[in-house]
Amino acid sequence: MANFRLLPSGNWNAQVRIKGKSPQSKTFSTKAEAESWANQIEAVTMDRKHHTIYTLGMTYCETMLKGKGSYDHALKIVEHLGRHFTQPIHEITPQMINDFKIMRLKKVKPSTCRTQLAFMSRFYRFAKRGLLIDIHNPVSDIARPKPDLHDKINTLQSVANCLNAQGLRTARGSEFTPTAVRRLMLAFNVSF
Repeated sequence: MANFRLLPSGNWNAQVRIKGKSPQSKTFSTKAEAESWANQIEAVTMDRKHHTIYTLGMTYCETMLKGKGSYDHALKIVEHLGRHFTQPIHEITPQMINDFKIMRLKKVKPSTCRTQLAFMSRFYRFAKRGLLIDIHNPVSDIARPKPDLHDKINTLQSVANCLNAQGLRTARGSEFTPTAVRRLMLAFNVSF
């Protein structure tokens, strides 16, 4: 259980105490940050009979991704999935996953939806292999959306075609390729 205290400095201290575990405490500038941290700690450290996507995802991130570059991005995905799937993981059906996919495709690019479904599938595999929970992966029954055809390679090729049409050439006198355009962008510290 988490306790929050407003300190004389104006910061918020969060303390999480779980039976059988040592208490953990941390100070934040806002109460919202303190509550978010406390929720993450409780999701990872509490012994659970029934995981939710949030608790399973947090356990996965702390176990498999802690200290890696993808950790922060994965936490954002976990928080988003946790807001949508609040029920225990045993109650999530392929139909619910498909409804989520259709809803997400109306709001985000297919590659974003694909990434979220891939993470969800990882959580279920982790539950089965890492936590030894006997559970079926409902995401495996769902076709993942195809990535957009318009990606950076097509954009870089378009820029290269435009430069070539203007009669411009690289320093070595050859036509521009997507790789040459990207190198040029890196040299001038330019992004899309």
